[in-house]
Amino acid sequence: MGTTSLVDLSTDVDESVIPSRTPSPAGISRSEPVHDANSSTWAACNPTHAIIHPRMPPHRLSDAQKATRKIKRDQKTEVTKRLHEALTIHLDEQKLKIDSISHAHHVTPKYINDLIGNHTKYHTSHKVQLTNALVHAKAKEMNSDQLAGSRYTLAELRKMVGDDSRMQKLTKDEKANYITALKEHREQKVVSVRGNNIAAARDVLLTTERVVKELDDLRVRTGTYATLFVVRGHINDTIQSSMHGTDNSEDFWEDVYDLPMADYLRQYEQWACTQNQISSRSKRTRLVGDCAQASSKTDHPWTGYKDIAMNYKNYETAVVETYAVRLIGWPSSVKFISPSNIGIIGEIRKLRDALKARTCYWKRSDAGLSRKRKRLPAANKEKNGPSKKAKRNSAGHRDGPKSAEFVESSDEGEAEET
Repeated sequence: MGTTSLVDLSTDVDESVIPSRTPSPAGISRSEPVHDANSSTWAACNPTHAIIHPRMPPHRLSDAQKATRKIKRDQKTEVTKRLHEALTIHLDEQKLKIDSISHAHHVTPKYINDLIGNHTKYHTSHKVQLTNALVHAKAKEMNSDQLAGSRYTLAELRKMVGDDSRMQKLTKDEKANYITALKEHREQKVVSVRGNNIAAARDVLLTTERVVKELDDLRVRTGTYATLFVVRGHINDTIQSSMHGTDNSEDFWEDVYDLPMADYLRQYEQWACTQNQISSRSKRTRLVGDCAQASSKTDHPWTGYKDIAMNYKNYETAVVETYAVRLIGWPSSVKFISPSNIGIIGEIRKLRDALKARTCYWKRSDAGLSRKRKRLPAANKEKNGPSKKAKRNSAGHRDGPKSAEFVESSDEGEAEET
């Protein structure tokens, strides 16, 4: 019996609702005020992600340019025709020669052809090669300012790399830097977002076709059943919702739920378009909460305390010097203040992403190790009572111990309890 699997490829849902969409701009600000937030495209809704910029169409050719290209095309056609004729003559001669060899050595012509044209059909993934890394660097250098249709070809770029004496005398570190740059470029293309709705819809279409083919082939090889739903994640997306079921999987929905598969596709699309469609104020509140929770987790074994208040106003004194820890990797474009006091939602999101990715983290610091602190847990302080050396004030009451460990901020928005 075959197993049944449900494949869900619904696109991520946007977090805000805007009545209409326009073509995405060439560049998107990563720190826009809340009231000016742009959600015209999926790229605009994710300003902290890299963008795959679409290729611009080439300029229209003039009559002279069209005539020149026609001459080149006719010449290329003639050269290709002569090449095919020469190959045909060569193949005929080769066939006669193979027949004579097969009779002389008592083997079939197919056996000889297999020996001549033997090659493997299985290829392992290759690492980034230095040659491709140098071509990539040269392309960025030469084609960055060129218009579409006038950029240098791959053959021309390879020739430029070969003629560049500087690229032929690279050190080991320089070669590693070129390879790393190309590797990061390839990885960025995989996780970047599409720049406009047309490119996003085409990406979904091509990916869905590939997944459908893989599922059908998997059904033939293993006998498994699979159902695929692909729906848009925003009400203004131009993505066409689609569904697919291997073999007779579509009959499952009518046999079990008495509804056709298309009805569930429509309900799934309606549900996806209403997910996370919250207001900008609610979105900001949620981001601030995430940042406050991640940035205030200073209860590390280094400090010896479990509950520590994050103090942005007196950070150096109340946190670094007191507990000998420091927050490393705070985004340079974000002011070091409490997340609740950051007014730009793009900066809050950038800080949240850095904290989640742990590029912004707590690290032990030597700034506070020289200070002698009294490490007495709160539970023991309550149990043992006040110190015998505590002085009495004029009213006859004992004064509690004073220490830099208990510096509190006067601003309510500056401290978040862990």
